[in-house]
Amino acid sequence: MTSIYDMIQEKENEMAILREQVSGLQAEIEALRLAAGILEGRIGAQTAGPVAVRTAAPGDKNRRVWP
Repeated sequence: MTSIYDMIQEKENEMAILREQVSGLQAEIEALRLAAGILEGRIGAQTAGPVAVRTAAPGDKNRRVWP
């Protein structure tokens, strides 16, 4: 039988994973918006600032990392 404390820990771990996924999706969306702006001519390529790079977590060998 699983204790309530184990269940709490498991749910907290799930939340941490979901937060990481949301953060990654937000970074990808921002990169896509920047790329769309460049393609549409609203943003010059030379004015685009540095972009934070996310590293893959250990064990995510097949996961693609986008800047």
